[in-house]
Amino acid sequence: MLDKRHELSAPAVPTLWGLLDGFAAARPDERAFLYLGPDNVEQEVLTYAELLRLARVYGQRLRQHSRPGDRVILMFPSGLAFVVAFFACHFAGVVPVPMVPLKGQRLRNTVHAIAENCAASIVLSNVEQAELVHAQLSPLPSYREATYIAVDLDDGSPAPVADAHEASPEELAFIQYTSGSTSVPRGVMVSHANLAANLEMMAEAFGNDDTPTYVGWAPLYHDMGLIANVLEPFYLGSFCILMSPNLFAHRPWLWPKAISDYRAVVSGGPNYAYDLCIERRDQILEAGFDLSSWKLAFNSAEPVRAGTLEKFAKTFAPIGFRPQTFYPCFGMAEATLLITGGSRKEEPIIRSVSRGGLARGSAGPPVDEKDETLAVGCGRALRDETLRIVDPETSVALPDGEVGEIWVAGPHIPEGYWGHAKASKETFHAKVDGEPGPRFLRTGDLGFILDDELYVTGRHKDLIIVRGHNVYPQDIEYMAERAWPGLKKNSGAAFAVEDPETGIQTLVLAQEVMMGNRQAIDIDAATKAIRQEILKEADVTVHKIVLLDPGSIPKTSSGKIRRAETRTRYLDETLSILTRRSPATAAAGSD
Repeated sequence: MLDKRHELSAPAVPTLWGLLDGFAAARPDERAFLYLGPDNVEQEVLTYAELLRLARVYGQRLRQHSRPGDRVILMFPSGLAFVVAFFACHFAGVVPVPMVPLKGQRLRNTVHAIAENCAASIVLSNVEQAELVHAQLSPLPSYREATYIAVDLDDGSPAPVADAHEASPEELAFIQYTSGSTSVPRGVMVSHANLAANLEMMAEAFGNDDTPTYVGWAPLYHDMGLIANVLEPFYLGSFCILMSPNLFAHRPWLWPKAISDYRAVVSGGPNYAYDLCIERRDQILEAGFDLSSWKLAFNSAEPVRAGTLEKFAKTFAPIGFRPQTFYPCFGMAEATLLITGGSRKEEPIIRSVSRGGLARGSAGPPVDEKDETLAVGCGRALRDETLRIVDPETSVALPDGEVGEIWVAGPHIPEGYWGHAKASKETFHAKVDGEPGPRFLRTGDLGFILDDELYVTGRHKDLIIVRGHNVYPQDIEYMAERAWPGLKKNSGAAFAVEDPETGIQTLVLAQEVMMGNRQAIDIDAATKAIRQEILKEADVTVHKIVLLDPGSIPKTSSGKIRRAETRTRYLDETLSILTRRSPATAAAGSD
């Protein structure tokens, strides 16, 4: 399988640099990466030879200011300079840390926390943003003496003759930060062995026995954008076309246009991406696109909806899209990326189950039509992988059809989080009760298995996914309680609620006020300030904000927020919500 790639990867654990060296020697002038600008105009291109040369140039500069194992921040807007920087790090033996780029002329607070956590010695950015990045990071104590390097695709310097760093399998290939709390973000330590294992797992799961063309628009600092849209096609020796996520968000029809123009075989995104295309179906259908080349449309990173799959396939059947092209799958950064996937040749498996049964922890048949909900299969365990459904409280493995936490073990599971030993042990080194087997990753996601197929029924209790945005509630709560005077600290709850008309997850925030501010707080101004702060910092919109009387948020005995119970009380309308008062009432209350 994959003969072209394996001819170039003699070591037991192929490294990205080893593959690049081989590709550049065998087919130097072939295009490896293409970046599309506005209206899908070809803006940047990298052949294998040019990628090798530039990665050597900047890799040698990294060596002058670092030692093997040092962390290097990669802070780039969309474009191929990021790709050069990533490979340059591997040449030098330093660890790339992809990070959210500037928003306007400032960094988000979470970026500051991540930067402090990874303690990088070098910051890489592109020419256009180098000065702004320096201005934002250099005031941090850890970055006053850091080295700042701008990557320029037009740099014509000759490649140095020095040998690349020879990485061992256990060395870190990169650190992938996930959405953690604002003050304690967590970076997954992905080794070369983890990465190689998952790239091969993905190749087999996707059925890629050739060199299929890829199209991708997900942010390159995100695990889907980096691994599924950059490293996997590179691993296969395939041609990869990249687009701006912002451009896709505003002009989603450019995605199928790129697939049509370049006869792409593999492309995908979260469920909401397909919904956006459905909303713009007239523009897509009238443009004369041809989607018949599209053989695998992966759908992951948020709940996969049966209605979206059906409507998308039906809508775009006239221009060549087939139902079996859809490929629901399940993955996360803590597993490098992919965990389960199905068959490329079959239509997605959709199972009718009882809504009430799922709420009780069992995937039985529906009692009646009102009780029915559709569960989409996200595939099966991959090669060399062990999958378990486990009671999260007792660590006991559950039988098929029972809902529990999804646990996974395999060579693609990293050792843990950078600088978080306790969380690493709890998350990456779990043991199934009564089994002497391997260490497991606790995914924090709920699901069940039937006929070897995994169905994901709910996200982690602390994870909210709204239109493609993955955010933890503690992030939202932390931002909210500081957005306006008089809001009570550690007394807010963020949760997702499904819109009954659209089926889309929306974000709700319930926030207590301090006792002394109950009568005086300006509800309209406070909710507006909260919404603006969350949009600015987390890039998500809060659908509904309610301010509550002091003591309204349910908590555990140790003071932890009971978010699920708060959500239930919100839906039951039993929360003590502050109401807006007339001027006369407000004046009377102030006496």
